Amino acid sequence: EGLDRRKCPPKRLGGGSSCKMSSLVKFTPLCGAHSEHPLCYLLEVDEACILLDCGWDETFDVALLRKLIKIAPSIDAVLLTHCDLNHLGALPYIFSKGNMKAKVYATLPVQKMGLLTMYDVFQSRSAKEDFTLFSLADIDNAWENFIELRYQQPCSLSGKAEGITVSPLNAGHQIGGALWKITKESEEIVYAVDYNHAQDRHLGGTVLVDLPRPNILITDAYTALDKQLPGGKKARESALIEHVRQSVEKGGNVLLPVDSTGRVLELLIVLDECWQQNNLRHVTLAFLSPESRSTVDMANGQTEWLSKHVNQRFVQSRQKVFALPHVKCCCTMRELKALPYPHVVMASGLDLETSSFALDLFTEWVGDHRNSLILTQKPRPGCLARKLYDAVTSNRPVQQQAVVQMFERVALEGRELLEHQQRLRQAVLKAQQK
Repeated sequence: EGLDRRKCPPKRLGGGSSCKMSSLVKFTPLCGAHSEHPLCYLLEVDEACILLDCGWDETFDVALLRKLIKIAPSIDAVLLTHCDLNHLGALPYIFSKGNMKAKVYATLPVQKMGLLTMYDVFQSRSAKEDFTLFSLADIDNAWENFIELRYQQPCSLSGKAEGITVSPLNAGHQIGGALWKITKESEEIVYAVDYNHAQDRHLGGTVLVDLPRPNILITDAYTALDKQLPGGKKARESALIEHVRQSVEKGGNVLLPVDSTGRVLELLIVLDECWQQNNLRHVTLAFLSPESRSTVDMANGQTEWLSKHVNQRFVQSRQKVFALPHVKCCCTMRELKALPYPHVVMASGLDLETSSFALDLFTEWVGDHRNSLILTQKPRPGCLARKLYDAVTSNRPVQQQAVVQMFERVALEGRELLEHQQRLRQAVLKAQQK
């Protein structure tokens, strides 16, 4: 909910909040309010319908999109903040099944990294199971609707949204991650979620604190109540490195479930520097994801979106921050297993439940007490990884047993193969008769 400069009380209309200014503004959460579900919100400014993010999660539960599907054809524009599944994962489905025709506005890194995110998750799922919610063609078709913008570049919308100008601003959370300033006449709305005030190793902090006070601010407090390790970022990095060292010194492997294109990039930098400083060349450090090489290559091509000190270092030494000499990028399990043990692996798949490389390694390594699992991001509620996360952060005993569902593709043989071939022939005959 947002209030304008005059602090008028918002009125409840149809499940959303409205604030009376010279323009009628209404904000309706479609998903991701009062919960940890993916982000998706409807902002109505007079006659214009603007979708703020279009997220999904690893469950790909269509029920989460119920409200969005109803209004998808009426959307005039989509504004994306970040490149991960939680912010843009529903785009292929909504464009192919929901009849959405709107243009999608994002920074260039969000557009490119977001495409790799969707390629990654599709390949992970379709390699193990029959995944039919959307195809690679659906992903490509959705991405044809993108309009890429630079930070602070104003863009005027058209159609029912004529008179509205949008502009992305640095969020400081992921490469190209954005806050959105939405302007109509003299009134401003700022949409700011998942931003970071502190400077990372490769990103500058958000510009949110430098903005003039807007008429309406739409923001979140997702991690506000999370317990933070005393000592801040340096303490967290030191604890991470120490846990890794302890595991490899006793001959164990370390699994770090990660997203495929977002916060994993800083983790890659931290661990690569750790390998350099601690002479851990005898230990394999790997990034395992169907699009791992493309992700690192893409990040290396986004220098202008990184922090000032990274750009200055690049100008002076031509050294790329994502050169990562100690990281082995693997796109298949076979590539990983060809590397010498022990392994420290950042593997795509945060929840340890749906088909992913992280789940494969978890089930393989969980029986050996020398191995370690390190969770560097808060997983979605209800999944196995979240249960483990909550147990550790609340100092409760970690469950010793868990049931996970896994899929595997196997070649058909004998009677099953004959029946499958017969079904294919019948399908061809029916098609020819039509």
